[in-house]
Amino acid sequence: MKKFFFMSIMVLMAALTFTSCGSDDNKKDEPEQPKDKTVKYVMTAQFDQALLDICDITANYKDASGKNAQEKVTSTTWTKTINPTSLPIQMGVNFVYTAKEDKLTQDKYSFSAVLTHVGQAFGGTPRQSSETLMMCSGQTKERIIELFNKRSQYTYGMYIDTDGTITEKAPTF
Repeated sequence: MKKFFFMSIMVLMAALTFTSCGSDDNKKDEPEQPKDKTVKYVMTAQFDQALLDICDITANYKDASGKNAQEKVTSTTWTKTINPTSLPIQMGVNFVYTAKEDKLTQDKYSFSAVLTHVGQAFGGTPRQSSETLMMCSGQTKERIIELFNKRSQYTYGMYIDTDGTITEKAPTF
């Protein structure tokens, strides 16, 4: 009887030796997927009222699907938030300035405009960039018209890759 009891204990201990509490399968081969799948691109431009008084400003930008969109700037702050529908995507903006020649009646003009754009993907660190769109101090009517024509050629933007990597890259319109 003692042998049977001793043998039973030994079998039980051997069985417990080969059991484990959890899976030994390590899934380190699979890349960890980000939990937050949101992507956001925010463009905010600040225009002096003096600038809006002497020109019309049109914002050309890329919408959530990456297509060209356009709207007139009607206030000193213009903001557009884009939540792309798929990646990769090229986001950005181009402002076109058209002089209101009948409003250019002063000898000198002073004004400024600044753009801040922020891209964020998958809950990561936002990538921000600020650009001076235009800054004038004591400029003549002729110089203002020349500046509007030149500045209408500048485009600002960011490219967001499928893995959420954001790089500064201007789109074409």
